[in-house]
Amino acid sequence: MVNWKIFLIALVVLVLDRITKLIFIDDSVKNYGAAFSLFQGFNIFFIIVAAFVVGLIIYYNNVKSFNLALGMGFVLGGALGNMIDRIFYHGVIDFIRIWIFPVFNLADVFNLVGGLILICYLWK
Repeated sequence: MVNWKIFLIALVVLVLDRITKLIFIDDSVKNYGAAFSLFQGFNIFFIIVAAFVVGLIIYYNNVKSFNLALGMGFVLGGALGNMIDRIFYHGVIDFIRIWIFPVFNLADVFNLVGGLILICYLWK
């Protein structure tokens, strides 16, 4: 049975990510690498990894726990948001600047929080 909560959560994350990137596009920078601008020039690799993660979540969507569905939805939406950037802009659009942290975007936040939720769920 398909857990539609995952896809609904992912859709909300993806829409929020796209809207914020459109609003803040003038204040944005393009990140051609991964976190902290590491591994620049591996755009195709990151697209493949994101597609693999998206495929895994779609394949293993039959989960009963809301926490697991939430984490998977966050990661799915965040991965799709950054993958769209990589395909159409050849890099990720980052616009959030907080003190000493590197510039990031909303999809990165959802990927991080979703990953932490999944780790905490699987740790139990």
